[in-house]
Amino acid sequence: MNYKAIILFLCFLVFFGKPSPTSILELRTSYLAKKNISTSTFLQTQFDERDAVIKNLILFESYLDKDDFENAFVYYELLKSCFPINQIVNFRLGEYYFKQKNFVEAKKYFEECVKNDAQFHEARKYLSYICFKIKDYEQAFKHSRILSYFKPDKDVLRIYDHVRNRNEFNNFSEIKFTKIKKLMTNTSVLINVGISTKDNGRLMKIDCVKFFVSGDFEIFDDKNKKVLVCNGGEKNLWTIVYRTRLGQFGIILPHHNKEIRRNTKYLIVKPKNEKSTIVIYEYKWFKNSFIQNKEYRGEIVIKQLKDQIVVINKVKLDEYLYSVVAGEIGKDKPYEALKTQAVVARTVALYRKKTKTHKYFDVCSGQHCQVYDGVKKESEEVIDAVNSTVGEVIVKDNFFANLFFHANCGGLAKKCWTKNELIVDIINKDCDTENLYYWYLFPPALNCQPSEYVHAGFSRWVRIVGKNVLEKYLNEKYKIGRLKNIQIVSRDVNYYVKKIKIVGTKKTVILSKEHLIRNIVPLGPLRSTSFIIEFNKNVDKYYFIGAGWGHGVGMCQSGVSNLAKRGENYINIIKHYYPDCEIKKIY
Repeated sequence: MNYKAIILFLCFLVFFGKPSPTSILELRTSYLAKKNISTSTFLQTQFDERDAVIKNLILFESYLDKDDFENAFVYYELLKSCFPINQIVNFRLGEYYFKQKNFVEAKKYFEECVKNDAQFHEARKYLSYICFKIKDYEQAFKHSRILSYFKPDKDVLRIYDHVRNRNEFNNFSEIKFTKIKKLMTNTSVLINVGISTKDNGRLMKIDCVKFFVSGDFEIFDDKNKKVLVCNGGEKNLWTIVYRTRLGQFGIILPHHNKEIRRNTKYLIVKPKNEKSTIVIYEYKWFKNSFIQNKEYRGEIVIKQLKDQIVVINKVKLDEYLYSVVAGEIGKDKPYEALKTQAVVARTVALYRKKTKTHKYFDVCSGQHCQVYDGVKKESEEVIDAVNSTVGEVIVKDNFFANLFFHANCGGLAKKCWTKNELIVDIINKDCDTENLYYWYLFPPALNCQPSEYVHAGFSRWVRIVGKNVLEKYLNEKYKIGRLKNIQIVSRDVNYYVKKIKIVGTKKTVILSKEHLIRNIVPLGPLRSTSFIIEFNKNVDKYYFIGAGWGHGVGMCQSGVSNLAKRGENYINIIKHYYPDCEIKKIY
């Protein structure tokens, strides 16, 4: 019997109390308990570098849990530069100051969390409260608006409703149009982009759209008959609404309530000048409002679908790519990385158009297809990258390859989930169950590691959720009763979570679908299904510590950026991720 390991385990119990099956001790102790340490020498023991960090984290939290701030801060100083562990200590210190009502100090630590990872929404929730409390309404609006997409609690929604109705956030005169360059070639095909969609590709429930057009425009019906000649400009807010009871579209003119109605299946908003843009200001469904403020090239088609409408942007493919490349990989990436993304994105769009992935349009504007946010995402470098690869696509067996890509594999890429899909990446074999905990907290040198082109929060991330908050959220979805435990049941061969068990007093739920596992927490999904779970009983909080962003299938965009940084050209990068394919110029 290993008495020394038992003694060390008891030492940890002094700090944390009796652990649950997913206790914070389960992982930390499994590594530190292997050392020859006695209770009396724990604090004096010289650990190796990684174990010393874990020890410091244990001591930081134990002192903070006892309100011994002075000693806790000593260990904070040792941990503040250790990413991603510093996300835990920054969040815990933010909460400590928040409870002390020292909002200025709390804000500093929560801002550090969000700076490191924009999807650390639990920290953002605190920031929305704090900024509203200290009357920093601009920041309160920013944070609460982001959270409003994720069904936050009533307090956050009240803050959002309050600040967005303030004059400074509701001023139409501040609409500014972008001066755009006309596409150099006329050979680019047209693509229909569903822009009234959610990230999962499903339609938003809307019956009204409000918009501005930078120049004069015309509106046509489904018989290509001109309905109206209109004046554009930043002062003219136009509205098109579908009147379900009448079965008609209504066009509401700016500055007065005059409405022109038409029996038609759809309306087309067509600028007279190709350099004009359209700003979709707002979607509405009864009293619900969805502010967009997104600006688009091309035309807008508004289709009637039963009791709602679908808004589609009809645009040239390469102009669509000006936004998609920037939206998917970022416009500040190396030039060869931008060219790589341009060829891949063009292929994805044409594959989906050809295979009719969607019923009412070719592609959606969310992550389900490719992120498309319109003109504001464009840049000179991205436009040049798209133009320099014009007409180039990736083919396999003389057909558009069905390509997958993701933001960051975290060092754990995986094979595709269907039989006939193209998927290639280097699988890192250095990670195994013995060092899985270290893998998440102390990532080795990776192709997708943080760099000047790869944000740290893409590679490693932390989410911290109170047990009571998680319990309420899971009951809304699964009616589990009191939350007793959350357990990772199994992982796939690349250590992505394959199955997770939620144990409640009324029901036990097993989740095996990726989108359900990633949505196990409120305030937006986890970045990936590659994570571990810890539970700190002293503060009743679950820690989700993860790696990567996305499904881990196909091309790793962070890897692309770092390969380009090292001097690889886009052709070699494409061959690296898709070796069984070829690049072909089709127009």
